[in-house]
Amino acid sequence: MNLNGFLKCFSISTLILSNFFQVPKIFFEIDNIKKYYELCKKGILINKNHFEKVSNPKISIISPVYNREKHLTKFIRSIQNQNFKDLEIILIDDFSTDKSINIIKKLKKDDKRITFLKNKRNKGTLISRNIAGLKAKGEFLIFPDPDDIISSNILTKCYSTAKKYNYEFIRFHMYCENKYVFSLIPNTIGKIVYQPDLRKHLIYGLGHNSMVDGILNNKFVSRLLFIKCLNSINEYYLNQKMIYFEDGLINFSFYLNAKSLYFLRNIGYYYFLNSDSISQNRQYNSYFENFFTFLKFVFENTKNTLVEKNMTFYILHNYVTRNEVLYNITKYSKIYNRVINEISKCDFISSAFSNKLKNLKKVLLTIKRLHKA
Repeated sequence: MNLNGFLKCFSISTLILSNFFQVPKIFFEIDNIKKYYELCKKGILINKNHFEKVSNPKISIISPVYNREKHLTKFIRSIQNQNFKDLEIILIDDFSTDKSINIIKKLKKDDKRITFLKNKRNKGTLISRNIAGLKAKGEFLIFPDPDDIISSNILTKCYSTAKKYNYEFIRFHMYCENKYVFSLIPNTIGKIVYQPDLRKHLIYGLGHNSMVDGILNNKFVSRLLFIKCLNSINEYYLNQKMIYFEDGLINFSFYLNAKSLYFLRNIGYYYFLNSDSISQNRQYNSYFENFFTFLKFVFENTKNTLVEKNMTFYILHNYVTRNEVLYNITKYSKIYNRVINEISKCDFISSAFSNKLKNLKKVLLTIKRLHKA
C-alpha cells in the first residue's frame, strides 16, 4: 500500500473510531450530570467560599421565579457549584404566592452575586425575563428555569468557545431522565453555521431533522443579540401576557437575527419535568392566543424569499400537524379561521414540501369537520 492509500485508510479509521466513542462519552456525561444533580438536590456546596458581588460579570444568569419553593435551593446550588464564578444571578419573582421570596432572600445573604427583582403583579415568563435581561450586565446571557440545574462546566465551555471564535449564539445538549421529548437533544453537527445558511438549516435541517425548536434553556447568547431580538418581538408580546410559546418567540428571533450559531457537543442542562408547571396544565384560551401571536411573528418575518416561505410552511407543519391540542379547538372557531386565513396567504411553491402540505391539509380538514359537528 502506498503512502496516500495508508493515509486515506488511517483517516477513515480515525473517523469511525471517533464516531464510535461519541456514544460512551455521551452516556458518561449523563452519568456525571446525574451525580451532580443529586449533590445539588441535597443542597451540597462543593465550594463553600463566600460569593462576593461581581461588578462587571462576564455572564448573566436570568431566571423568572413563580412558586418554585421546592426547587430554588437545588437550582442555586447548581450555579454556585459552577467552576465559572465571574457571573451574576438575576432572579425575578413573578408575584409568587408560596415561600419563594423568602428562600431567595435567604440565598442572597450568602451569595452577593444574586440580584432580586420583584413584579407587582404576575406578568408571565417572557416579560419577566425581558425585564431582567435589560438590567443584565453580563456580556453573555443564559436562561435556565428555576426548577432545573445547569451542569458544572457548561458556562466555562460556552464562554471560552464564544470568546475564542467570536460566536454570539451557542446551543448545547440538554438531558431529562424522564421519558420525555427532551430526553436528549442531540447536537450532532459540532460545527458553526453562518447566515444565510442558518435560515436554510432552520427548515431543511443539518445532521438531524431540523434546528427549529421552542427551547431557550440550552441557549447561550450575547447580550447585544438578546437586545436586538427583544426589539424585534416587543410589538408581539406587549399587548398580552405570554405564558405559552414565549420561548419559541424569542428563540426563533435568535435564529433569524444571529450572524452564526455554534453547536457545542456537551450536555449543559438537566431538565426536570414538573407536573405542576404551566406548560403541563394548559389554559386553552391563553394557549391559542399565544400560539397565534407566535405564528403572526413567523408569518411577518419569513415572507420575502422562497427559503423564508418554506420556513413559514415548516413552522406551520410542525406546530399544526404535531400539536394534539389543535384537535381540541372546537370551541375556538374564530381562532381557527385566523389560522386558515394566514395559511391561505402562504405561497407553497416548493415541491420539497408537497407531501407535508397534503398532511397539513388533512389535519386542517379534520379540525374543520370537528367545527361542523
